Amino acid sequence: MPPKRPPPLVPKKPNPSMNYEVLIYLNSFYFGMFACCEMAMGLLKAINLSYSGHTLAQDSAVMISFIVLETFRLIMGRKGTLAERGWSAILSVFLTIPCFVAVSYLLVLQTYKLRLEYCLGTLQIGLYLTEVWYAIVFVFSMCRPVTYD
Repeated sequence: MPPKRPPPLVPKKPNPSMNYEVLIYLNSFYFGMFACCEMAMGLLKAINLSYSGHTLAQDSAVMISFIVLETFRLIMGRKGTLAERGWSAILSVFLTIPCFVAVSYLLVLQTYKLRLEYCLGTLQIGLYLTEVWYAIVFVFSMCRPVTYD
């Protein structure tokens, strides 16, 4: 008869930091697709539509700065974890705000909008909101007094 193994350690409560890390991981793949689609749609609109004045440069600058900022945010989020209280993860949470504003600009204030941009942008905002939700839940769970059962 083989020796019995001890049962695996299963945490009693879910870890909000792990949920946040999974969302960052998921967002890194979604953002790659989102950025490629936004760049392709921006190129399509620049070729086929007529822009007045500096609006094409403004829309392109917002899109490129958003792509750079979101890439930096995802790299910082993947480097550290909230549980370790790493500055990279905390910076990633705070960088969600300017990224959220950039996606909102692409959804609302952009000169020409496509339906696909609405769908992709809404999903991106949904990912941002759930990431921020789990980051807030984690902060509140860290502020709770420790109980020993």
